[in-house]
Amino acid sequence: MSEETLVITDPNADRYHTFGYISWWRQEVVRQATVMVIGAGALGNEVLKNLALMGIGRVVICDFDTIEDSNLSRSVLFRAADNGRRKVDAAARGVKELNPDVEVMAWHGDINFEMGLGAFRHVDAIVGCLDNREARLSINRFSWAIQRPWIDGAIQELMGIVRVFWPGRGACYECTLTDQDYQIIGLRYSCPLLARENLLQGKVPTTPTSASIVAAFQTQEALKIIHNLEVQPGKAIMINGLTNDIYTTEYPEKKGCLSHSALSPIIELPQARSDKTTLTELLAIAREQLDDEAVLEFDGEIVTSMVCHSCGTEEPIFKKMARLYENEATCPTCNGRRDMQLTHRITGQEPYLGRTLAQMDLPPLAIIRGRNGKERAYFELTGDKETFFKFV
Repeated sequence: MSEETLVITDPNADRYHTFGYISWWRQEVVRQATVMVIGAGALGNEVLKNLALMGIGRVVICDFDTIEDSNLSRSVLFRAADNGRRKVDAAARGVKELNPDVEVMAWHGDINFEMGLGAFRHVDAIVGCLDNREARLSINRFSWAIQRPWIDGAIQELMGIVRVFWPGRGACYECTLTDQDYQIIGLRYSCPLLARENLLQGKVPTTPTSASIVAAFQTQEALKIIHNLEVQPGKAIMINGLTNDIYTTEYPEKKGCLSHSALSPIIELPQARSDKTTLTELLAIAREQLDDEAVLEFDGEIVTSMVCHSCGTEEPIFKKMARLYENEATCPTCNGRRDMQLTHRITGQEPYLGRTLAQMDLPPLAIIRGRNGKERAYFELTGDKETFFKFV
């Protein structure tokens, strides 16, 4: 039987000294890991604090929001002077102040539509610290598409829940959704599926204690995943702070769940970049792989232009439909109603084949499907990896 050598360092020279007494802890594993934390509010602050104290190697902080004074009662990394700043920037600064060893990347944007799917492939753990179903559903589908586990956390008052969702190992997040959940997700959109800009979002009442408790469990699950220790996918840790009860429950796996779809094969393209590679060039690559009849397909509709039938004005758009708001359907010239010209497929006959993928509103590290009949391949813009992952 082989024996592990226990390495004890100098407590006056090594900030991670006490971790060395944990039999399974490998500081080098922690130091080399990259963790993506999605959501930089109360939960996200606590997860980031924990990761920083443990000496995680790299952390990607994702959020689209800015700081207001009400965040200060629950967010350990924010200060009063941060009011109005982007959450990701303040959180990144806080992490570096806690532990300069940690390399940090701040990404400000909408995780639903603005981050390339390939970005999720190049991290070791994904931690969701979110306050809405839509973003959770997106991350869950991304997770299944690239076959990566993710850790969800939620809090309300003195209640909390922690769940690990691992593709192919038990229920996923979408398996847990009810019809009412889908209705709430659908409220973000109007009839033509344009996002409602001013939809009132209810605020969930939380406390810093529930945030720290749930975040501790989330960070612990991430640590176990990084160390290849056993976790319990498809189950939930339920925390009732009113009665101090903590118990585990298991979700049933839903047959025909829409999230259960993995992309295969994913072909990395080290020379392809969203801001450099054109539709023509990517289509040529797809046809080399899949034959001359192959086409490119996007996950969602892209609005190429808006046409007003009242005054005849046509405006080029080239933007994902899900990122357009209701007011953009109104003609700025005559206030008439405009119709969208849409595409989700590139056949080689389009007049805009010279546009880059970024000019088609596809983000860095996007994964684009190539299809020839029933044969499919998925192409990752891997050339974006070095320019996207910028850590400080």
